Amino acid sequence: MRAFPFFTLLLLSAVAAMAQPVRQVRTDLGVPMQPDEKIQWMRDARIGMFIHWGLYAGPARGEWVMRNEGIAVDDYRRLAYAESDDTYFDARDYDPKAWMQLARDMGARYVNLTAQHHDGYCLFESHYPTAFTSKQTHNRDFVREYVEAARAAGLRVGLYKTLINWRHPGYYDVRGTGCARNTFGYVTAAWHREDARQMKEELYCQTRELCTHYGPIDQIFWDGGWLAEQGSDADASFFWEPGLRTDLQNEWPVNPLFAMTDSITGHQLGLMGMVRRLQPDAVVNPRSGWCGDYTCEEGGAEVKGPIRQGVVEKCMTLTRAWGYTPDAEDAAQVRRLADIQRICADCMVRDMCFLINVGPDRHGHIPDAVQQRLRDFGRWAQTHAPAIYGTRGGPWQPVDGQYGFTHSGSRLYVYFLGGYTESAFTLPALGRGIKARRAALLATGERVSFSQKGQTLTLRGLKLPAGEVTIVAVELNRGL
Repeated sequence: MRAFPFFTLLLLSAVAAMAQPVRQVRTDLGVPMQPDEKIQWMRDARIGMFIHWGLYAGPARGEWVMRNEGIAVDDYRRLAYAESDDTYFDARDYDPKAWMQLARDMGARYVNLTAQHHDGYCLFESHYPTAFTSKQTHNRDFVREYVEAARAAGLRVGLYKTLINWRHPGYYDVRGTGCARNTFGYVTAAWHREDARQMKEELYCQTRELCTHYGPIDQIFWDGGWLAEQGSDADASFFWEPGLRTDLQNEWPVNPLFAMTDSITGHQLGLMGMVRRLQPDAVVNPRSGWCGDYTCEEGGAEVKGPIRQGVVEKCMTLTRAWGYTPDAEDAAQVRRLADIQRICADCMVRDMCFLINVGPDRHGHIPDAVQQRLRDFGRWAQTHAPAIYGTRGGPWQPVDGQYGFTHSGSRLYVYFLGGYTESAFTLPALGRGIKARRAALLATGERVSFSQKGQTLTLRGLKLPAGEVTIVAVELNRGL
């Protein structure tokens, strides 16, 4: 083995430490992931607003209320009509323009709405024979109104679409030979096989409709790919056929009337085959069983560990459920501003996106306590915008709870995450020839003193409050 001089080894170590993870673009189930240039908008946008809204806002016990309480299909349908009184999903205050203004105020650059959740109720018009939609119940296409408002506000448009549908007993018994445990009282029945096929067919029909009737869609968030609430999304791909095309021998064939056929090969397209044909620029997550253009980390847990590989989106809600519950009206029950700032910072230094959820009530109003919290967060995000939007996480790995970095051009941003409170901080070795010109607190512009000897840069005189995110901007003579 050839021996390298000591200074060369140091240089190689510094380069390795500063190397960004490379996103691997591959093909899965016949469908290639989007190239880097088509997902770059998401990496630059960084912050988005997720919106969970549907019939479940009426009972106000979370988006899983139908399943958790085993509410029968006919009883659940009543939520869409005035006969359900104070649980009626009347949507009287639905104003997507106001939602989009809140999204902008909170610093979001993209939005994503639950076009259909697991209860099977569609916020859009659908022509599948057994569909249950807002067009039928309210004579409104809520998705159309949302898409138009989002585009008018200059926001990227995302749609959430579940694969599963609790209205179909076949979801728990796709072969009609062994019904899985469920809260609805469904038991094994041979006819469940055909019911499962219809559930799949409805999914294909509605995917085609969503990808055809609303113009360009920037992001698609699949959910619920696992069957009978068991196994993984990939485990269920034999049923959903999420790839490029369907299999002529599949046990649950989709009527061509509700799907798409490749005009060249004559093959019927699978879920992602349709999406790529109809929405060639959309970026899509992996929860259909296909690998995904980006991946998801869901929930309110801390974000820890290294810079993520590829494009990763952290999604979380501010209260105990994704759909509306009364605790969203109480500021004390809404996630603390400091927590939201910290999770955002943890995402940024790991090169992740941050999708924050709101759950409007049955009238379509986002609770005031949630709005206030998001606007407070938006002011923080705007103050620290240069360290967030259009940056990359790194170039060095973060240390959990202590510090991390983002960078853009010749600017380096040092995030102190609340656990580092020393008055001095020495950065990992800079590349050869890189010199610091200026350092300042990003929030105030107050100068931060520093010293540099060779590749070693030390920030001095820091006053870092415990438990708070503080960002220092360092201006360099060139990019990292």
